[in-house]
Amino acid sequence: MFWENMTQINILLQSFGEWLYLPMRLFSFLGDEEFYLFIMPAIFWCFDSRLGFRLGMLLMLSNGINGSLKFLFHSPRPFWVSDKVVAYAHETSFGVPSGHSQHAVVMWGYLASLVKKAWIRWLLILVFVFIGISRIYLGVHFILDVLVGWLIGGILLFLFIYLEKKFSNQISVWKDNQKIAAAVLVSFILIILAVLMVQLNSNWQFSPLYQENINRVFEGEVINPFALDGVITASAAWLGIVIGVVVISRTIPLGRITSSPTKKIVRFIIGLIGVIVFWAGLRLIFPDNIPFVSESLRFIRYILVGFWIAAGAPYLFKRLNL
Repeated sequence: MFWENMTQINILLQSFGEWLYLPMRLFSFLGDEEFYLFIMPAIFWCFDSRLGFRLGMLLMLSNGINGSLKFLFHSPRPFWVSDKVVAYAHETSFGVPSGHSQHAVVMWGYLASLVKKAWIRWLLILVFVFIGISRIYLGVHFILDVLVGWLIGGILLFLFIYLEKKFSNQISVWKDNQKIAAAVLVSFILIILAVLMVQLNSNWQFSPLYQENINRVFEGEVINPFALDGVITASAAWLGIVIGVVVISRTIPLGRITSSPTKKIVRFIIGLIGVIVFWAGLRLIFPDNIPFVSESLRFIRYILVGFWIAAGAPYLFKRLNL
């Protein structure tokens, strides 16, 4: 009954009409993996590599933690509960907390904490607010999912800013092997926590009602909300980014990018081609239906994506005098 009542908010928002689909889908895109694969490298390569590195760490940590929390709460999505909710987007994971909402607070909230002009800060805050609203309209999250996502994102953002100020100077004097060892540890902790959550809920099953509505949306396709893909992606990309920064900072220090606008555009185009090769190209080659093998290859793929963004592309830019 609780979840049925919660769907009334989704139904109310959707009752305003399908004309809202495009603007809501646009806001939702600002929280998609594809958007982060676009904006984070753009910041890293063309604006400020130190800021890009911090955003990359924040987003990957947020992704990994979000995956484990979804397994812990294993709550439904609105279109699972009611056939009156239109699924304008298709999601196969659990609902609480909303990943889009959580990551939006982390990213846009962190940027808001850095700007001095109040109107820009409020504009960035409005972005993550509308990202959350868009997920409710699209029928993939309850308002509870969004509120919990904002809360978790806010806690992570506060802890990151606090711990960065307190320990960044100490970490900066660590040896490279210590930094890499710490990155490996964090990466595997994210995966271990997720695996533990999955094992704790190994007997969970869809209710018949949920399964009926899911079949209607996915046309009989089997979905697995306990899939580890998202957590593996986050932990591997985190590891690749950190190792890449440790390696490249020996010769290219982090900081603001001072190249000309033309060179920045060329840097971004070349770098993005590399991201597409590792992210999309290897996805076409690697099998995705072999237990453990597919997960291991996904881990390798996203380590390469993270390493390319943080080290491979900057090294190439230097060689090309960009």
